[in-house]
Amino acid sequence: MNQAKPAVRRPVLRHKILYVLSVVALGALLCVNFGTIYTLILHPDGNHSRLMQLAYLCMVAGLLVLAGQVLLVLKRIIAVIGRDAAEAGELAERLEQLVVMDSLTKTYNRGKFEEVLNRELGNVRRYCLDLSGVMLDVDGFKAINEAQGYAAGDRLLANLAHHLNSLLRDNDYLFRWRGGKFIILAPHTDIDKAAIMAEKLRQRVGHKLFGGTVRMTLSLGVAQALEDDTPETFRQRLQAGLATAKNAGRDRVAVNRAHSTQA
Repeated sequence: MNQAKPAVRRPVLRHKILYVLSVVALGALLCVNFGTIYTLILHPDGNHSRLMQLAYLCMVAGLLVLAGQVLLVLKRIIAVIGRDAAEAGELAERLEQLVVMDSLTKTYNRGKFEEVLNRELGNVRRYCLDLSGVMLDVDGFKAINEAQGYAAGDRLLANLAHHLNSLLRDNDYLFRWRGGKFIILAPHTDIDKAAIMAEKLRQRVGHKLFGGTVRMTLSLGVAQALEDDTPETFRQRLQAGLATAKNAGRDRVAVNRAHSTQA
Protein backbone atom coordinates (compact mmCIF):
# COMPACT_ATOMS: atom_id res chain seq x y z
CA MET A 1 0.00 0.00 0.00
CA ASN A 2 2.73 2.45 0.93
CA GLN A 3 4.45 1.81 -2.40
CA ALA A 4 1.28 2.63 -4.33
CA LYS A 5 0.88 6.14 -2.89
CA PRO A 6 3.70 7.87 -4.90
CA ALA A 7 2.33 6.35 -8.11
CA VAL A 8 -1.09 7.77 -7.30
CA ARG A 9 0.31 11.22 -6.45
CA ARG A 10 2.45 11.63 -9.59
CA PRO A 11 -0.52 12.27 -11.96
CA VAL A 12 -1.89 14.84 -9.49
CA LEU A 13 1.46 16.66 -9.37
CA ARG A 14 1.74 16.56 -13.16
CA HIS A 15 -1.74 18.07 -13.52
CA LYS A 16 -0.83 20.86 -11.10
CA ILE A 17 2.40 21.69 -12.97
CA LEU A 18 0.62 21.75 -16.34
CA TYR A 19 -2.15 23.91 -14.93
CA VAL A 20 0.33 26.42 -13.45
CA LEU A 21 2.24 26.58 -16.75
CA SER A 22 -1.00 27.17 -18.64
CA VAL A 23 -1.89 30.02 -16.28
CA VAL A 24 1.55 31.56 -16.80
CA ALA A 25 1.22 31.20 -20.57
CA LEU A 26 -2.23 32.74 -20.50
CA GLY A 27 -0.94 35.65 -18.43
CA ALA A 28 1.92 36.21 -20.88
CA LEU A 29 -0.49 36.18 -23.84
CA LEU A 30 -2.76 38.66 -22.09
CA CYS A 31 0.20 40.96 -21.45
CA VAL A 32 1.25 40.80 -25.12
CA ASN A 33 -2.31 41.38 -26.26
CA PHE A 34 -2.71 44.30 -23.87
CA GLY A 35 0.56 45.79 -25.11
CA THR A 36 -0.57 45.46 -28.72
CA ILE A 37 -3.92 47.13 -28.06
CA TYR A 38 -2.20 49.87 -26.04
CA THR A 39 0.17 50.55 -28.93
CA LEU A 40 -2.76 50.77 -31.36
CA ILE A 41 -4.48 53.28 -29.08
CA LEU A 42 -1.34 55.46 -28.75
CA HIS A 43 -0.57 55.33 -32.45
CA PRO A 44 -3.87 55.08 -34.30
CA ASP A 45 -2.34 56.27 -37.56
CA GLY A 46 -0.10 54.16 -39.67
CA ASN A 47 0.07 50.60 -40.90
CA HIS A 48 -0.65 48.24 -38.00
CA SER A 49 -1.32 45.06 -39.93
CA ARG A 50 1.46 43.19 -38.13
CA LEU A 51 0.17 44.31 -34.75
CA MET A 52 -3.34 43.21 -35.70
CA GLN A 53 -1.97 39.82 -36.75
CA LEU A 54 -0.12 39.56 -33.44
CA ALA A 55 -3.27 40.43 -31.51
CA TYR A 56 -5.22 37.82 -33.50
CA LEU A 57 -2.55 35.17 -32.85
CA CYS A 58 -2.52 36.01 -29.12
CA MET A 59 -6.30 35.66 -29.01
CA VAL A 60 -6.21 32.27 -30.76
CA ALA A 61 -3.35 31.10 -28.54
CA GLY A 62 -5.25 32.26 -25.45
CA LEU A 63 -8.32 30.28 -26.51
CA LEU A 64 -6.17 27.19 -27.04
CA VAL A 65 -4.64 27.60 -23.59
CA LEU A 66 -8.10 27.99 -22.06
CA ALA A 67 -9.25 24.85 -23.88
CA GLY A 68 -6.22 23.02 -22.49
CA GLN A 69 -7.09 24.19 -18.98
CA VAL A 70 -10.64 22.93 -19.41
CA LEU A 71 -9.33 19.54 -20.56
CA LEU A 72 -7.00 19.33 -17.57
CA VAL A 73 -9.85 20.14 -15.19
CA LEU A 74 -12.18 17.62 -16.85
CA LYS A 75 -9.51 14.93 -16.79
CA ARG A 76 -8.94 15.57 -13.10
CA ILE A 77 -12.68 15.44 -12.39
CA ILE A 78 -13.02 12.15 -14.29
CA ALA A 79 -10.05 10.71 -12.38
CA VAL A 80 -11.58 11.73 -9.05
CA ILE A 81 -14.97 10.24 -10.03
CA GLY A 82 -13.27 7.01 -11.09
CA ARG A 83 -11.32 6.83 -7.84
CA ASP A 84 -14.44 7.51 -5.79
CA ALA A 85 -16.33 4.82 -7.73
CA ALA A 86 -13.54 2.32 -7.05
CA GLU A 87 -13.52 3.22 -3.34
CA ALA A 88 -17.30 2.90 -3.23
CA GLY A 89 -17.03 -0.54 -4.83
CA GLU A 90 -14.43 -1.62 -2.28
CA LEU A 91 -16.59 -0.29 0.57
CA ALA A 92 -19.63 -2.15 -0.77
CA GLU A 93 -17.56 -5.34 -0.97
CA ARG A 94 -16.37 -4.89 2.62
CA LEU A 95 -19.93 -4.31 3.81
CA GLU A 96 -21.10 -7.42 1.98
CA GLN A 97 -18.29 -9.38 3.65
CA LEU A 98 -19.42 -8.10 7.05
CA VAL A 99 -22.97 -9.24 6.33
CA VAL A 100 -22.14 -12.80 5.26
CA MET A 101 -18.89 -13.57 7.14
CA ASP A 102 -18.29 -14.65 10.73
CA SER A 103 -16.03 -11.99 12.23
CA LEU A 104 -13.98 -14.41 14.33
CA THR A 105 -13.31 -17.32 11.98
CA LYS A 106 -13.66 -15.50 8.63
CA THR A 107 -15.97 -18.28 7.44
CA TYR A 108 -19.53 -17.82 6.20
CA ASN A 109 -22.16 -17.19 8.87
CA ARG A 110 -25.59 -18.72 9.50
CA GLY A 111 -27.37 -16.19 7.32
CA LYS A 112 -25.19 -17.14 4.36
CA PHE A 113 -25.78 -20.82 5.18
CA GLU A 114 -29.53 -20.40 4.79
CA GLU A 115 -29.05 -18.60 1.47
CA VAL A 116 -26.66 -21.21 0.01
CA LEU A 117 -28.65 -24.17 1.34
CA ASN A 118 -31.90 -22.92 -0.19
CA ARG A 119 -30.18 -22.44 -3.54
CA GLU A 120 -28.47 -25.84 -3.51
CA LEU A 121 -31.65 -27.66 -2.41
CA GLY A 122 -33.35 -26.03 -5.41
CA ASN A 123 -30.63 -27.53 -7.63
CA VAL A 124 -31.24 -30.94 -6.02
CA ARG A 125 -34.96 -30.75 -6.82
CA ARG A 126 -34.69 -29.29 -10.32
CA TYR A 127 -31.60 -31.02 -11.70
CA CYS A 128 -31.27 -34.10 -9.44
CA LEU A 129 -27.76 -32.98 -8.38
CA ASP A 130 -26.00 -34.46 -5.38
CA LEU A 131 -25.58 -32.33 -2.27
CA SER A 132 -24.07 -33.53 0.98
CA GLY A 133 -23.40 -31.80 4.25
CA VAL A 134 -21.13 -32.30 7.23
CA MET A 135 -21.83 -30.86 10.67
CA LEU A 136 -18.78 -30.99 12.92
CA ASP A 137 -18.09 -30.00 16.49
CA VAL A 138 -14.87 -29.61 18.47
CA ASP A 139 -14.91 -32.24 21.20
CA GLY A 140 -14.67 -30.77 24.70
CA PHE A 141 -14.47 -27.21 23.46
CA LYS A 142 -15.94 -25.90 26.71
CA ALA A 143 -13.11 -27.55 28.65
CA ILE A 144 -10.57 -26.05 26.24
CA ASN A 145 -12.03 -22.60 26.87
CA GLU A 146 -11.87 -23.10 30.63
CA ALA A 147 -8.31 -24.41 30.54
CA GLN A 148 -6.83 -22.05 27.95
CA GLY A 149 -9.05 -18.99 28.40
CA TYR A 150 -11.71 -17.66 26.03
CA ALA A 151 -9.27 -15.51 24.05
CA ALA A 152 -7.10 -18.54 23.39
CA GLY A 153 -10.24 -20.53 22.54
CA ASP A 154 -11.19 -17.91 19.96
CA ARG A 155 -7.73 -18.10 18.40
CA LEU A 156 -7.96 -21.89 18.25
CA LEU A 157 -11.32 -21.65 16.46
CA ALA A 158 -9.91 -19.17 13.95
CA ASN A 159 -6.92 -21.46 13.33
CA LEU A 160 -9.20 -24.47 12.98
CA ALA A 161 -11.40 -22.67 10.44
CA HIS A 162 -8.33 -21.68 8.42
CA HIS A 163 -7.07 -25.28 8.50
CA LEU A 164 -10.44 -26.68 7.44
CA ASN A 165 -10.68 -24.22 4.56
CA SER A 166 -7.25 -25.30 3.33
CA LEU A 167 -8.46 -28.92 3.18
CA LEU A 168 -11.73 -28.27 1.33
CA ARG A 169 -12.32 -28.01 -2.39
CA ASP A 170 -12.93 -24.69 -4.08
CA ASN A 171 -16.66 -25.42 -4.57
CA ASP A 172 -17.25 -26.48 -0.93
CA TYR A 173 -18.71 -24.04 1.61
CA LEU A 174 -17.64 -23.72 5.24
CA PHE A 175 -20.01 -22.06 7.72
CA ARG A 176 -19.69 -21.40 11.41
CA TRP A 177 -22.84 -22.53 13.16
CA ARG A 178 -22.20 -21.59 16.79
CA GLY A 179 -19.51 -22.15 19.40
CA GLY A 180 -17.20 -24.86 18.12
CA LYS A 181 -19.70 -26.13 15.54
CA PHE A 182 -19.25 -25.75 11.79
CA ILE A 183 -21.22 -26.93 8.75
CA ILE A 184 -19.76 -27.89 5.39
CA LEU A 185 -21.92 -27.99 2.26
CA ALA A 186 -20.44 -30.04 -0.58
CA PRO A 187 -22.32 -29.64 -3.90
CA HIS A 188 -22.03 -32.42 -6.50
CA THR A 189 -20.98 -34.85 -3.76
CA ASP A 190 -22.82 -38.02 -2.71
CA ILE A 191 -22.90 -39.30 0.84
CA ASP A 192 -20.10 -41.84 0.41
CA LYS A 193 -17.66 -39.24 -0.91
CA ALA A 194 -18.77 -36.84 1.83
CA ALA A 195 -18.07 -39.53 4.45
CA ILE A 196 -14.56 -40.00 3.03
CA MET A 197 -14.02 -36.23 3.15
CA ALA A 198 -15.27 -36.08 6.76
CA GLU A 199 -12.93 -38.89 7.84
CA LYS A 200 -10.02 -37.10 6.16
CA LEU A 201 -10.87 -33.91 8.06
CA ARG A 202 -11.12 -35.81 11.34
CA GLN A 203 -7.72 -37.40 10.89
CA ARG A 204 -5.94 -34.26 9.66
CA VAL A 205 -7.30 -32.12 12.52
CA GLY A 206 -6.56 -34.84 15.09
CA HIS A 207 -2.91 -35.00 14.04
CA LYS A 208 -2.35 -31.25 14.18
CA LEU A 209 -1.12 -29.29 17.18
CA PHE A 210 -2.96 -25.96 17.30
CA GLY A 211 -0.96 -23.15 18.82
CA GLY A 212 1.87 -25.62 19.23
CA THR A 213 0.29 -27.15 22.35
CA VAL A 214 -3.40 -28.01 21.88
CA ARG A 215 -4.61 -31.13 20.10
CA MET A 216 -8.29 -31.14 19.14
CA THR A 217 -10.59 -33.92 18.00
CA LEU A 218 -13.76 -33.62 15.96
CA SER A 219 -17.10 -35.37 15.93
CA LEU A 220 -18.77 -35.23 12.53
CA GLY A 221 -22.23 -36.04 11.20
CA VAL A 222 -22.76 -36.60 7.47
CA ALA A 223 -26.01 -36.52 5.48
CA GLN A 224 -27.07 -36.22 1.85
CA ALA A 225 -29.90 -33.95 0.73
CA LEU A 226 -33.07 -35.55 -0.61
CA GLU A 227 -35.39 -34.19 -3.25
CA ASP A 228 -38.13 -33.56 -0.69
CA ASP A 229 -35.79 -32.00 1.89
CA THR A 230 -36.43 -28.59 3.36
CA PRO A 231 -33.62 -26.61 5.00
CA GLU A 232 -35.02 -27.66 8.38
CA THR A 233 -35.23 -31.41 7.66
CA PHE A 234 -31.75 -31.47 6.13
CA ARG A 235 -30.31 -29.59 9.09
CA GLN A 236 -32.06 -31.95 11.52
CA ARG A 237 -30.45 -34.98 9.86
CA LEU A 238 -27.04 -33.32 10.06
CA GLN A 239 -27.59 -32.65 13.76
CA ALA A 240 -28.77 -36.23 14.29
CA GLY A 241 -25.62 -37.54 12.64
CA LEU A 242 -23.46 -35.33 14.85
CA ALA A 243 -25.36 -36.48 17.96
CA THR A 244 -24.76 -40.10 16.95
CA ALA A 245 -21.02 -39.45 16.68
CA LYS A 246 -20.99 -37.72 20.08
CA ASN A 247 -22.97 -40.48 21.80
CA ALA A 248 -20.75 -43.17 20.28
CA GLY A 249 -17.69 -41.79 22.04
CA ARG A 250 -16.69 -38.68 20.03
CA ASP A 251 -13.74 -38.32 17.66
CA ARG A 252 -15.57 -40.18 14.88
CA VAL A 253 -17.74 -39.80 11.79
CA ALA A 254 -21.41 -40.84 11.80
CA VAL A 255 -23.24 -41.16 8.49
CA ASN A 256 -26.98 -40.49 8.60
CA ARG A 257 -28.48 -42.37 5.65
CA ALA A 258 -32.12 -41.55 5.02
CA HIS A 259 -34.57 -42.37 2.24
CA SER A 260 -36.97 -39.99 0.54
CA THR A 261 -40.54 -39.96 1.80
CA GLN A 262 -41.89 -39.16 -1.66
CA ALA A 263 -44.27 -41.72 -3.10
